[in-house]
Amino acid sequence: MSRSWFVVIAPVAALAASCSHQPMPTASPASARVIALPSPLAPLAAPPPIAAANSEMSKSKEGNAIYFDFDSATLREDARPVLQEVAEKVRRSDKALRIEGNCDELGTVEYNLALGEHRARAAREYLVHMGVPSDRVATVSYGSQHPKYSGHDEQAHAKNRRDDLVVH
Repeated sequence: MSRSWFVVIAPVAALAASCSHQPMPTASPASARVIALPSPLAPLAAPPPIAAANSEMSKSKEGNAIYFDFDSATLREDARPVLQEVAEKVRRSDKALRIEGNCDELGTVEYNLALGEHRARAAREYLVHMGVPSDRVATVSYGSQHPKYSGHDEQAHAKNRRDDLVVH
């Protein structure tokens, strides 16, 4: 019986010994992608607008939405009229607002959750500045976990870089 254990263990030990001395594969520079979040104290630079975003995207499947440029939490000019309309709607009623921050599928889960939170907070700050009571505005970040638009191309990515503004 002790010989049968040797027959099983010897090949496994040899395989483990041969694997432990091989270098770990590294990602090529083209496939490696490092994204750093801006410091919360540093102002966000305004990136150039994306041509794919247009006014028909301002209404999401569940209400109003605003869109962001790649790797940015800066409110775009086309977001301001949508936010003003929502601010007016919330101020006139006793309803509350939930801002759901979303990202495209690029980047890590942790990064996208943080970026979604930055996006939701940027919209919240704008709405509070417009007179919406802060206790009636909640934020949540879904990162890239709840895409509304399928696809792995730039058009789908641009549509998933958004805040959904849900009045309830």
